[in-house]
Amino acid sequence: MPPKKATNAAKSTSTRRQVRESQPNDEPTPQPNTDLIHVDIIDSIRQELNAAINSDDFCTNLICKLVPAIAEAVKEKVCKEIHDTFQLELSKKQKQLDDAREEICQLRRDLTATQDSADRQEQYSRRNCLRIQGIPESPGESTDELVINLATEKLNVTLTPGEIDRSHRISPRPRANNIANATRPRAIIVKLTSYNTRDRIYRARTSLKGTRIYINEDLTRRNQELFARARKHERVNRSWTLDGKIFVIDGNDHKHHIANTEDLARLR
Repeated sequence: MPPKKATNAAKSTSTRRQVRESQPNDEPTPQPNTDLIHVDIIDSIRQELNAAINSDDFCTNLICKLVPAIAEAVKEKVCKEIHDTFQLELSKKQKQLDDAREEICQLRRDLTATQDSADRQEQYSRRNCLRIQGIPESPGESTDELVINLATEKLNVTLTPGEIDRSHRISPRPRANNIANATRPRAIIVKLTSYNTRDRIYRARTSLKGTRIYINEDLTRRNQELFARARKHERVNRSWTLDGKIFVIDGNDHKHHIANTEDLARLR
C-alpha cells in the first residue's frame, strides 16, 4: 500500500502544478532596455566608420572623388574670376586705346589744318612771283632784261625795270663748259613789285603758245605736287592755276577747285 500513497502524492503535486500553470500570471514581462540597444548600435556604427575611415581604400577612394570635384569647383571659380578681371582690364585698355586713337585723329586734323594754313600763307607770300620756263641761258645774262624783253616783245605788256623786285635762275648754275650741253634752260623766277603787274603778265601767257616758253605761278612744293597729279589724272581734260589755286575740267566739262588729294579722288 505505501507505493500507492506515493503515486497519489505525485499526482497531487502534478495537479497543483497544472493548476498554477493554468492560472494567469499577474507579474509583468521584463522589457529590453532600448537606450542600451541604441548605444550599442551607435557604437557599432562608429566602430565600423572608424575602421572604414582609417582604411587605406577609403582614403584613396575619398581623395580620388574629392580632388576632381574640388579641382573643378576651384577651376570654375578661378576661371570666372580671371575672365571677369580680364574683361575689366580689356575694357579699360580698349577705352584707353579709343581715347588714344581719337587723340591721334585730332592731332592729325590739327596738323593738317596747321599745314594748310602754313601752305596758304606761303602761297600768299608768292602772289607777286612768276616762273618762266624755256628762255635760253647765256653767260653773263641779266634775267631782269630777259623778263622785260619777253613781256614787251612776246606778251605785248609794258614792263619797266622798276616793276621788277628781283629775278634769278632757279637751281644751281651748271658749269660754264656745260651750259651748251644743258638739255633745257633753268627756269627764271621773277618777283614783281605789285600784284597787278604780275597779273597782267600772267594773263598774257596765252600769247606764248607754240614758242615753248611757259609762264606759271610760283607754287609751293605742296601745290606743285598736287598740280602735277591733277594734270596726270585720267579724268582731267584741262588744268590750270589762278592765284595759287588749282582748277580742273573733268570729262563732263565740269569745273572743279582742287585743294587736296581727296578732291582728285572724288572726280568722276
